[in-house]
Amino acid sequence: MDFHIFYTLSLAIFGLLFGSFANVCVHRIPLGESVVTPGSHCPSCNTAIAWYDNIPLLSWLMLGRKCRHCASPIAFRYPLLELTMSGIWGIIAWHYPPSLFLVQSIIFVSMLWVLTLIDLETFLLPNVITLPGIVIGLLFAWFGGYLIEASIGALAGYAVFWLVARLFFLATGREGMGQGDFKLLAMLGAFMGWQALPFIILLSSVTGTIIGSISLLMAKKGLQAEIPYGPYLAAAGVIWYFWSEYILAWYQATIMGV
Repeated sequence: MDFHIFYTLSLAIFGLLFGSFANVCVHRIPLGESVVTPGSHCPSCNTAIAWYDNIPLLSWLMLGRKCRHCASPIAFRYPLLELTMSGIWGIIAWHYPPSLFLVQSIIFVSMLWVLTLIDLETFLLPNVITLPGIVIGLLFAWFGGYLIEASIGALAGYAVFWLVARLFFLATGREGMGQGDFKLLAMLGAFMGWQALPFIILLSSVTGTIIGSISLLMAKKGLQAEIPYGPYLAAAGVIWYFWSEYILAWYQATIMGV
């Protein structure tokens, strides 16, 4: 087998396995539970899950999407997260050879995907992920030689959203943004430097406003209902992370006429 194909498939399989652990994180972290102990168990009947019932994707299919003991349905989110994590790791491996950038990319995108699912389910962006994410981003920046830009990005990312939220509160008397969003933007700035922030803020704000408003109107919840903003930040961050050179080239050619 060609090494590149073997390398890609290997990382895709590891991504599938990590997806199983990511499911534990998505379920337990918002509840304040340990992701290490106790072992995997059914959230409905609390029965411990045997290893043969805990094989990523396959067990979900073989069990007929139900718990072996209480027959409670197993949410589709579990195989979805495993499959998407496998796909993420495989796609990154296909495009990038073994390197520090590969490791950084896998960690960065995996953390954002877990945060996205938690935010969609609970409207939370847990400190236990965002704060270590800031530190990890700064460590990669130190190895990559852009620690100053990353440090400024982390500080500016937090400060910008803090200021926006403060002004919104003073103007309306309502909280318009959670502190988790501040820390997520700080994490994005730590990984990519302050140069990424204008694009991330602009794209996430525009898409969040449009898609969020349409979703609320369709659900008949009204425009003042709460919507998770983290997924839009994460998506904008991933776009800049992988395609910033193409975005800047397009901007210079189309807008600046260079």
